[in-house]
Amino acid sequence: MNLISWASHLPMLAGGSIDGQNRPTVDEYLGVTFAGLGIVIAALALLVFIIFLFGKIFDALDGAKQRKEAQAAADKAPKTTGKPAPVKAAPSPAPAPAAAEDDDEVIAVISAVVAMMSEADGTTYRVKSVKPVQSGFGGRTAWAMDGRRSNVSPF
Repeated sequence: MNLISWASHLPMLAGGSIDGQNRPTVDEYLGVTFAGLGIVIAALALLVFIIFLFGKIFDALDGAKQRKEAQAAADKAPKTTGKPAPVKAAPSPAPAPAAAEDDDEVIAVISAVVAMMSEADGTTYRVKSVKPVQSGFGGRTAWAMDGRRSNVSPF
């Protein structure tokens, strides 16, 4: 038995044609293919719709819960009379954080150390910029790099 005759018998080995004849036609193959594709696409569309519907339902429930909490907070708030409340003076702004002063002090200390080194060596050094040192791991901690290394290393 040659390969071509064996291949022509494959549909019969798989159960024959849809209508019981020995050989299925191209129309039957196409019909089964497109029916299967249609069923799969319809099932996926149904799943998308169901997930979308669940999202809307849970958003509505969450919105109702937030409205209840806002109403409860409004009920607990003191009731005001028809008279306007006296206007209070605006609080003075908070002082600027000390981080800017600390940065200036750190830069001054670094510059002083560099000046001392330049006097000791007899060469002139200059501070062009001061920025934090990045670790050799691209900003990752040693623990993170070890985990990454164990996940991507070959067997």
